[in-house]
Amino acid sequence: MATRSSTPTDATRRRNARGEGDRLRVDLLDAAAELMAEHGTIEGISLRAVARQAGVSPTAVYRHFDDHLDLLRESVARCWRNFYDVMVEARDSTDDPYDAFRAAGDAYVRFAMEKQGQYRVLFSNRIHLDVSDVDFPASMESPDDSLDAGFSAFQVLVDLVTAILERNGDDRDADFVAFQVHAWIHGIVDLVGCHPNVPWPSTDTMLDGLATALRLDRP
Repeated sequence: MATRSSTPTDATRRRNARGEGDRLRVDLLDAAAELMAEHGTIEGISLRAVARQAGVSPTAVYRHFDDHLDLLRESVARCWRNFYDVMVEARDSTDDPYDAFRAAGDAYVRFAMEKQGQYRVLFSNRIHLDVSDVDFPASMESPDDSLDAGFSAFQVLVDLVTAILERNGDDRDADFVAFQVHAWIHGIVDLVGCHPNVPWPSTDTMLDGLATALRLDRP
């Protein structure tokens, strides 16, 4: 049997048209996220495994990443960017703090349901990778200038809660209330996602209940 040295697909990968290289890079990052979500850890996730998941050769992966840890770190960072972006878009969708808070709740749930692999990487699996030297947008940098993607995404929620507490004349600690909100929404999406056949109330109903129970609804 002749040794396989190259294929038309490999040749195409070596001569990416404008934009195709970026598309492959994104596909590899998404493939890595799916594997991390599936395994619940980074152990055993090799560069070859990611290449296989994405349907490309390992050589194609090396054109974009130094090694498998570089790929996995960038994949986690991409998950954070995506979550941060949907939360910011919801926060900035209206000047009304109550409507913005509800839009963020809807965006959170939608992200968790539509991008389950990415959500598990961020909030459900034990995946610890240092992403401190990954390039993030300036808007995601923490106040002390040390990058913390998790802090930046959580700060969006703190901002929303702060606006409502100020509007309601409520002197509760915004960080603490935001932690309550996050834990509550995470519980909703985790239970619904893990047990979809249970006749749960609608997520709209549960988000309404959250706002009422935590005194974050309109007076």
